[in-house]
Order: sequence, then structure tokens, then C-alpha cells
Amino acid sequence: MAAAGDYAGAIRQLAGGVAGALGDGRAWEASPLTVRELFSKASEPASLRPLLLAFEAAVYGGRPPDAETYRSAETAAGPFRARQAAVRAA
Repeated sequence: MAAAGDYAGAIRQLAGGVAGALGDGRAWEASPLTVRELFSKASEPASLRPLLLAFEAAVYGGRPPDAETYRSAETAAGPFRARQAAVRAA
């Protein structure tokens, strides 16, 4: 999505992946918790701030992210993406 310039869609996907890594596989789809509440379960929730702020701005605020904002969000999600990849490989 990001490669096609859909940074808002890519940030949604990153947030969903992180939420899934923090909860069970359905946390993103079925949880009554907000993204902020889901992310608070991380061992270091502040590390997810770039992704959280980008998500909230894009989804709730209607402000599409730019490439730099996406890169910051992607970096914040990196450890969780690596964790999910390791679980899938196992």
C-alpha cells in the first residue's frame, strides 16, 4: 500500500498488525478497545507513539499522512512485525 502511495491504508495495516501482535489474532477486528488502549499493552507503549499519532490523525482526523510520517510509523511497528514473522515461521 505504501509503495502505491496509500500511506493511510498502510498505516491502518501497520496498526492492525501491531494490535494483533499485542493481543490474540482477532484483537484488531473484534476488540471493543481503542487503538490507544490496545497499544498501551505493549511493554514500551511510548515506542508506538509515531504509529499511534499517525493512525489517529489519518483515521479520526482525516489528515492523510505523508511519506515521512509513514516511515516513522513503520519504524515504530518494526519490532512487532518481526515478532509476527517469527511466530508465523515457527
